[in-house]
Amino acid sequence: MTGGSMPFLLLRAIFGGIFALSSVYCLLAYVPFTYQQVIVNELIGWVSAFPLLHHWLYWIALVCGAWTVVDDIRPGRLRWLILGFMAIWSAIGVWVVLARPMMSLRNDWSALIWAALWLAPPCWLALVDLAARVPRLDWRFAAPENSRLFWATFLAGAFTAGLYAAIFAIRFGADPHVRLTSSDRLVAGVWSLLLHLVAYMGAFAALSLVRALASRLPRPSLAEFVLVCAGGGIVLAGVGQALLLSALSLSGRPAWVIASAAGGAAAVCLAGIAVRMWPDHEAVRSGLDLALRPLSPVSRGGRTGVAWLVALAALAYGLAWATAVVDWNYLLQKAGVLAVWTLVFASVHGTIRSGRERLATVLFMVVPVALVLSYRSLSAAPKRLAVAGLTPSADLALVLDTYGGYDVSFKVLHDLVRVERTRVAPDTRAFYELLQRQTNIPRTTAIVPHEMPIAKDLTPSTERKPHIFIIGVDSLRQDYVSPYNPGVDFTPSLGQLARDSTVFRQAFTRYGATGLAEPTWFTGALLPHQQYPNPFGPMNNLQQLVMSERYRPFVTVDSVLRATLARWPDLVELDRGVPGNRYDLCRTLEELTGHLTSPPAGDDRPVFAFTLAQNVHVSSIARERASVPAGEVYPGFYAPYASRVRRIDGCIGSFIGMLKARGLYENSVLIFTSDHGDSLGEDGRWGHAYTIFPEIIRIPLVIHLPRRWQRLAVDPDALAFSTDVAPTLFYLLGHRPTVNHPLFGRPLFTERPGERRAYLRDDYVVASSYGPVYGLLRDGGRSLYVVDAASFRDYDFDMTTGPAGTPRRVSDTVRSEAQARIRKTVEEIASYYRIPLNR
Repeated sequence: MTGGSMPFLLLRAIFGGIFALSSVYCLLAYVPFTYQQVIVNELIGWVSAFPLLHHWLYWIALVCGAWTVVDDIRPGRLRWLILGFMAIWSAIGVWVVLARPMMSLRNDWSALIWAALWLAPPCWLALVDLAARVPRLDWRFAAPENSRLFWATFLAGAFTAGLYAAIFAIRFGADPHVRLTSSDRLVAGVWSLLLHLVAYMGAFAALSLVRALASRLPRPSLAEFVLVCAGGGIVLAGVGQALLLSALSLSGRPAWVIASAAGGAAAVCLAGIAVRMWPDHEAVRSGLDLALRPLSPVSRGGRTGVAWLVALAALAYGLAWATAVVDWNYLLQKAGVLAVWTLVFASVHGTIRSGRERLATVLFMVVPVALVLSYRSLSAAPKRLAVAGLTPSADLALVLDTYGGYDVSFKVLHDLVRVERTRVAPDTRAFYELLQRQTNIPRTTAIVPHEMPIAKDLTPSTERKPHIFIIGVDSLRQDYVSPYNPGVDFTPSLGQLARDSTVFRQAFTRYGATGLAEPTWFTGALLPHQQYPNPFGPMNNLQQLVMSERYRPFVTVDSVLRATLARWPDLVELDRGVPGNRYDLCRTLEELTGHLTSPPAGDDRPVFAFTLAQNVHVSSIARERASVPAGEVYPGFYAPYASRVRRIDGCIGSFIGMLKARGLYENSVLIFTSDHGDSLGEDGRWGHAYTIFPEIIRIPLVIHLPRRWQRLAVDPDALAFSTDVAPTLFYLLGHRPTVNHPLFGRPLFTERPGERRAYLRDDYVVASSYGPVYGLLRDGGRSLYVVDAASFRDYDFDMTTGPAGTPRRVSDTVRSEAQARIRKTVEEIASYYRIPLNR
């Protein structure tokens, strides 16, 4: 089979793609939070189906790969290399069918080992390619082509900067929510152009050095090919570790292991495809040309160059549009940008002809130096921008950060060269490293759970007990429900609930995603950053309360609760058999209504019900293709999200109507809340999980009490947190006093106002559920300071200016104070749960 033929490339793509997906799946199993939330919780459909089909996909991949080398079986060492591949991997395939290893992966080192091992079959065939083709190629070294290389890198940098600036203009040019003035956009555009050119000139310098070194070796073009492929693998490993794996909160030695394995495998496989695609009759005059062959169909001076660049521009736009809403901390967008960069350079380099070397010599000595000096000059002294006619409306760093949210190509470069990342003070670096060590603690670190009671006495109350209904909606924002936003006209039922309930206007989650946010409703306290200590039961205060008070429990047991609930003999499981990512509040409330209207004979116990619906979760909206019912319009809101809020509001109204009709409402504690918020395009951000921006940590919290308790003192404008739910229920049911500890929540309703004030703190630490990102809420919730220990940077937000707040410049004083306070809390958590600080 000819190496450059379409059937060959298609078969190799299937072969390599299946094994690459196998490696990615194992990587997701290794990372604690993706194992729990993506694999166990079945968050993404294809990920859940993959291990079930893997044994068949393995054989499809193996047959496709073997078919591409069957013509190379001939006497000699190559024959045994191919037959060995078929024999060994066929034997492993039989074992895969019998053992189904992908279905029994655990969250430990074995998953990381499998992630690396699945890269071996593509590398093996790549070695076959190299062994078969390298000796047959005509390796000739052409005259120096520095002019071609210079113009390729320069034009590719300019094209890429212009391409992503155009994508920004098309997608967001008329968007009134983009906090960038015309001057800001001009400044950011110039900055982006400079930074892209500097980056591509760096590539030019590296490739020129490679060519110079290769020219001194016996077979220059072969040496250049080897050096380019090896260098590409190293760069891919470094960039992948810094930009991509950090988005999965994977750092340290495991990150370098998988990044090195992936970078090396990619380099070897592309090298093998490259030599397969090179025509026998054409001499290899440039190792760089050969290395780039699989990445571009354009030959030197080819007329297809412009058409191919147009296709790449369409690809870049499509990737930016398709991945933004469903992305994970810019992971998919950054990966797409890196792919586009490489393809653009390969295409431009393939199109350009050689030019005058003397002119190029002068240019490539002067232009890179001028670009670097210009960038450093403007970065070091932003006032010089005015001299150049560039005047941003706000602090330059804030403008560039905001623009980076929309132009991910610029964001990748800006994140790599930020001063904060490269010049971190030793004490600050030590602080970041502490956060990394105390985040995503692996299961190999044993955390022995111990009882952490909210109240000392759990003797059941003799008073009449209310029913308790906790209705949570995963990812629901404050500003999409009318009790918090008068501009919302699509939640009338919640508006009615708010009128005879307490609306806590300053309500926040303590964790920015479900993994740790949901358990805090039950513990009433901050948790060790592990998913999860086992057994979790001793820490589950709310379950202990409900069991002690002999409630009849109805609970939607999702993957988080399945890992954190103790044995509960009389538990009625709502949504039983329904995949966790398909919990629909309307269906759940209908099921609960059925239980309430047909109680068991003689069972007069009060009801405890808990559910966390997935209607507005980003994965649910993506699965339903962001659909909006015909005729529904939501000006100023994200319509797919708002339409789902409208639907669940109607179902809540029906459920409350049922409670009133059966005389249950006035004897019920009804808590409507969310585990966290969501980003819906603020400064280019979408989704949640890794981040704790203002729109992520704000949550709705509306609590309706029975009439006899409405005399209790409450301050709806005081700070309230998800950790306050359990202490509040303890207090209401007579278990007083509740513990007053920095890691615990507080009762929101008390007999006397002074009781509540004793629990108040000057500031509160919040955190990401899945990454080393921590925040400090200060000034009564008016300020949020955020520390991102994965990307080595800090943020400061004014929380008084809307759902997403307003970023402001980080001062040294605030930085020092906030980091010290966050450090203290992290150390308190480690001490309380007996976790070594330097594990």
